Amino acid sequence: MRASTWFVLHSTAFLNAAGMGLVIPVLPFLAARYAYGPAQVASVVGWLETVYALCAFLAAPLLGALSDAVGRRPVLLISIVGSAVGYALFGCAWALPLLFVSRIVDGLTAGNTSALFAYVGDSTSEEERGRAFGRMGAVSGAGFIVGPALGGLAVRFGGLSAPFYFAAAVTALNAILGFFFLPESLPQERRTRAMPTWNPFGQLATLFGWDHVRPLLIVRVLFMAAFACVMTFPLLAKDGLGWGADKVSFVLICVGLADILVQGLLLGVLDRLLGSTRVLALGIGLTMLGFVGFVAVARFASPSSPSSSTGAVFFGAIVALACGEGLFTATLTAFLSRVAGAEAQGQIQGGSHALQELTGVAMPLVATQLYAHCGPSAPYLAALLLTGLSALLVFRCGPRAPEASSSDAVG
Repeated sequence: MRASTWFVLHSTAFLNAAGMGLVIPVLPFLAARYAYGPAQVASVVGWLETVYALCAFLAAPLLGALSDAVGRRPVLLISIVGSAVGYALFGCAWALPLLFVSRIVDGLTAGNTSALFAYVGDSTSEEERGRAFGRMGAVSGAGFIVGPALGGLAVRFGGLSAPFYFAAAVTALNAILGFFFLPESLPQERRTRAMPTWNPFGQLATLFGWDHVRPLLIVRVLFMAAFACVMTFPLLAKDGLGWGADKVSFVLICVGLADILVQGLLLGVLDRLLGSTRVLALGIGLTMLGFVGFVAVARFASPSSPSSSTGAVFFGAIVALACGEGLFTATLTAFLSRVAGAEAQGQIQGGSHALQELTGVAMPLVATQLYAHCGPSAPYLAALLLTGLSALLVFRCGPRAPEASSSDAVG
């Protein structure tokens, strides 16, 4: 693949993550323009994020399967343009309904992730695929670091709308680069003949009907449901450690750095040394270790008498979780790409992304309710259970997962 093509793919992944980093810090302040009191602001923010995740869930499998039928290039370009439009609408929103419209537009075009990963699957060999997905994850980690930093500078010098105008301009430039430097990766003879229907549940049912895909999708659902519980960590930092927003922001930067280190540098080495199935198990193990650390912090931390050792455990837990998620996501994405075959890359990646968005709709609400009504440790105990179930399935079905060699299997 040409360097210019890789640049467009990496810049798309970078902007996806950077856009998320732009939205999260500014969203409460934009919502405060149209809501009164902390409770209403929180409600508006929650619904804006839920609407985005729901639209992404509905669109991801359709766009992924559509890319199997018409090619990756048109789906990617339309999705990138849609993101630019969504950012521009967000920046110029003069009423609350327009904020929701912008999130709907951005969510419906968020399927570029499925088409993006399918493009990588088309263009790499099975041996290279895990490392290629790891590099994509590392670029996303960099975007997650740079996005909030650029957003903060833009807000300081241009107001709350400035980050979104900036994101719209950069994303539009990326679409122009893609038009000139992104060739089609899916030859005509490898495209599916049937056009997909807009029924994400039907498409997911089809994927779960494939015996060789079902175990990997179940592992992904369990793991992502567990990882969604991590979204309560700002509450734990505030209530258990007495931290402010500055320290929580520093934690997010650490997460991005861990993504870059693990997926950009270590994943390829670990994959060669251990094999893909063992790397997947290592990712799950690190994640469980991180949840154990959170449980310990929730049980023993006290904001009235903060302890440096408790803060260190908290940081260790978040780093373990970030490393574990990085190893898991890149490796499982490579697994799914291998079992998909040449003709169903988009359908598999779209369905996988839709499952991730579906957990993003439901699990944060569940986790916050557990935190509020069952205690600070409850969401992390639930996450430990879910991660343990995913580990059990990996060890049970690991030998059936496609590997570069039989010695990679764990059973």
